[in-house]
Amino acid sequence: MLLPRDASGRLTALVFRTAGASIVPIVATPALAVQLDVYGLLNVTLQNSDEATEEQVELQSNASRIGVKGSEPVSDGLEVIYQLEWGVDYDGASRDGDIYSRNQFVGLAGRFGTIKVGRHDTALKEAPGEFDLFEELEGDVGETFNGENRLGNYIGYSTPTFAHAFSATVNFFPDVDDPEADDGDTDGISASLTYQTERFYAAIAFDHDIDRDDVNTTRLAGGYTRGPAQLMLLYQHTAARDADGDGFGVSLAWTIGDATAKLQYLDADLWRTDPQPDPLDNLFEWSLSLGLDYALDEGTKLFGFYTTGEIGGTRESHRYAAIGLEHEF
Repeated sequence: MLLPRDASGRLTALVFRTAGASIVPIVATPALAVQLDVYGLLNVTLQNSDEATEEQVELQSNASRIGVKGSEPVSDGLEVIYQLEWGVDYDGASRDGDIYSRNQFVGLAGRFGTIKVGRHDTALKEAPGEFDLFEELEGDVGETFNGENRLGNYIGYSTPTFAHAFSATVNFFPDVDDPEADDGDTDGISASLTYQTERFYAAIAFDHDIDRDDVNTTRLAGGYTRGPAQLMLLYQHTAARDADGDGFGVSLAWTIGDATAKLQYLDADLWRTDPQPDPLDNLFEWSLSLGLDYALDEGTKLFGFYTTGEIGGTRESHRYAAIGLEHEF
């Protein structure tokens, strides 16, 4: 519906309605009713964190977020798309950074594909598809592999699906700030090619100067889904200034009714490409995660997980055991 305006043309009311799991505000313009999808995800765990230097029981917010997104036609076959998303850290420790930027962009979509500019995950980060069963938790791929980047100064293009199952994405990041580069900045490129059918998934992706200057990363992912089971594999090679590193991962999910059992193993020496001054801040050299999700409804689940891993370049380990609740709206 269109909302009434007063004599000066200002909005006199704002009404929200629901659309599926989303709340959609209807905002009036002179000639168009604009629909915004308001969405979010709340994920919190109560966990025992037994880390190398400390053990504690803590409440942890895991990449909880809220955002708005939408699209509007601007001409025949062309529409403007947009998204503004913020992370929300609500684990009880009020501090700077409780609200932070996630994917935020504006772009155009049409028969030619999609163009986005703003802040966004790189093509290499998105390439593994549904591989990461413990995304944003302690067993996240980014705890063992480099290349999990979300950057500003983003210019991205994605093709429409071609040859029935293929699609490609190219990202360009002009003047990525890198204090280690000779000129203080560098141009980064991330690109991927994916193949996806109902049962099969495969992707190859490449980063150049994304993590930092003179770092090149290649990532391969593939998977097969049949009935209740999904098996996926991940391989990565990173070449840096002074060291190369390889990583391998496997994830398996099995759904029975409302329950999903999950296993994920990651093994990598990629910490060698960016060793930290304090070795205890290095990435994992290997990690193993086991989990169980139980869906209460379409947007809500209870879950638990156990993750353990050895810190690269040390003999120290971290261990996490958690139960959690996730709600998506």
